[in-house]
Amino acid sequence: MRVDCKIVKKGVVLEVNNQAFLLEFPEAVWKQYPQSLKKIFADHYAFFKCLHLPQLLRNGAKIEFATSDPLFRDKIFDCFLKTVPFAADMDGVSTQERMRSFLRMEFQFSDYDQKIPDYRHKLEEKAVLSMSFGKDSLLTFALAKELGLNPVAVMNVEDDAPLEAAYKNKLAERFAEEFSCPVERIHNNTTRIHYGDYWQEPYSEWGFAHMMTEYSFNALPFVHYHKARYILVGNEQSCDYFYINPEGYKSYPVYDQTSDWLIELTQMSKMLTHYQTEVSSLIKPLQDMAIIKILHKRYPHIAKYQMSCFPDNSEYGKQNYWCQHCSKCARIYIYLRANDIDPATVGFNIDMLRGECKNLYALFGGSKKDTISFGYDSSGVGRDEQLYAFYLAWKNGVQSDLIKEFAQEFLAEARSREEEFHANFFGIHATDAIPAKLKQPLYDIFRAELAK
Repeated sequence: MRVDCKIVKKGVVLEVNNQAFLLEFPEAVWKQYPQSLKKIFADHYAFFKCLHLPQLLRNGAKIEFATSDPLFRDKIFDCFLKTVPFAADMDGVSTQERMRSFLRMEFQFSDYDQKIPDYRHKLEEKAVLSMSFGKDSLLTFALAKELGLNPVAVMNVEDDAPLEAAYKNKLAERFAEEFSCPVERIHNNTTRIHYGDYWQEPYSEWGFAHMMTEYSFNALPFVHYHKARYILVGNEQSCDYFYINPEGYKSYPVYDQTSDWLIELTQMSKMLTHYQTEVSSLIKPLQDMAIIKILHKRYPHIAKYQMSCFPDNSEYGKQNYWCQHCSKCARIYIYLRANDIDPATVGFNIDMLRGECKNLYALFGGSKKDTISFGYDSSGVGRDEQLYAFYLAWKNGVQSDLIKEFAQEFLAEARSREEEFHANFFGIHATDAIPAKLKQPLYDIFRAELAK
């Protein structure tokens, strides 16, 4: 397999076995990015976007890169390695065999001169954040704005998800107008290379270990252009969760969103910006339900833009930007109900607590073959948070089929663990993912909202 990554006028062209994929930045942003850093960007982009392909395509264990040996090759390889157990679990294959296959990988580069940049530009107390319009990015934006970080919102527009792109472009236009904050766009059609069906192969969880690394690298040209020293991502506390799989391996549903990998991303970003840039998650101390509470209670003018579904994954997405037939929609729905928030305020128009939605909830056994479920939900690690969410919705007086079933099956457990659940799911957890100077004012906001 041969991979190249060429620098072009507005970004890079990734070439895989003579097939071209484009990543495109705003022209002014990419033009101002130093040429030496563009080269480093291209070296790394080729590596972390294609590292999964030999196993996905089952065509050997060697990649020939027409790029230089990337400076952070070993770190990125290790990140991918730590995602093997969960991907193997989801794909129903042996963790040990997939690890052996991955560790046999061979790389060939055009040269082995690892480039270390000489960055001489001064960055300021500003932030660049990846804006998906999910709860995490919206709360991150709101917090950064309140902290005076003048956040620059950057949206990744994927050509392979036209419905999602259309919905989010409309949200972005309204958002920019209301808050006088332009939403910058990255146009990206490289995502398809991570999906088996593009290559006429079965779907696999393998190959998505790159995502937070890609977001962080994609932010760097904006960091330079806007002189911003913070890259903000939306990684909450539950991203650190793991379980021990049947073969005895630690299995992280989203290893690249863990605190450990955030530290690695900060180290990489600092090396590329003369020790100035930090990759941080302002919401790392919080669980999902606490995030929704703070977002909707403190910042309802921002919360109304929430969109957390992938509408291109089913026919239902053509009717609404919440498909209302997947496990992610179900999870958000019950968390809204738990916080006594009407799901209609963000666009839900059907009751996702009716009986036919049962198989979308981890609490009731997770996904079935005929449902649309995402890896985190399928893993079952979010079971207790859903249990507590159903309990709070029951206390709020919500009437529905699944609330009744919850009361019959789980009410006793929820009552016996209420204190434990509240401390966990509405607590403020320790983290090293927040810059020291931001931690105190940020925690003051959290304490004020979570005490209500």
